[in-house]
Amino acid sequence: MKKKKLSKHQLREKQEIEDKKFNRTLIISFSILIVVTFSVLTFYTYGCDTKFLYHKWAWYGKEIPGEWACMNGDNLQIHKTSKVVYNDKVYYFCSQKCFNHLVNHFTKVAMVRDAFSGDSINKSEALIGLKDKGKPELVFFKNEETFNHYYESVK
Repeated sequence: MKKKKLSKHQLREKQEIEDKKFNRTLIISFSILIVVTFSVLTFYTYGCDTKFLYHKWAWYGKEIPGEWACMNGDNLQIHKTSKVVYNDKVYYFCSQKCFNHLVNHFTKVAMVRDAFSGDSINKSEALIGLKDKGKPELVFFKNEETFNHYYESVK
């Protein structure tokens, strides 16, 4: 079998086609690398904010775990809070300053009105919910019945 010799013009065309394929592959690979790197860095940078935004919407109408609440400011937190036992009851605080405020103003901070019935309850024994969808403000309930009635009445 004889190999057919290619002319200079044909060789040049073949080389240009191979160069175009290589350049296209290189551009696509580099673009994918940039998009993946940007996505990872964005999520790494804004991951907590994204999770917080999700919690403000998804947890509306559901019981909030205590470790996501600051019981001094009655707000949903970006990060989990510290569990503190005070007077044999468990409270959650975002900082030492908030805990100190509880110690200095116990009845003002630890006691709250049930959002539906208006009864006075201790935050450590209460169910926690979100007051409004998409907002970090918390409300407290003495039991599941008032919790459910509150969200039914808001609909």
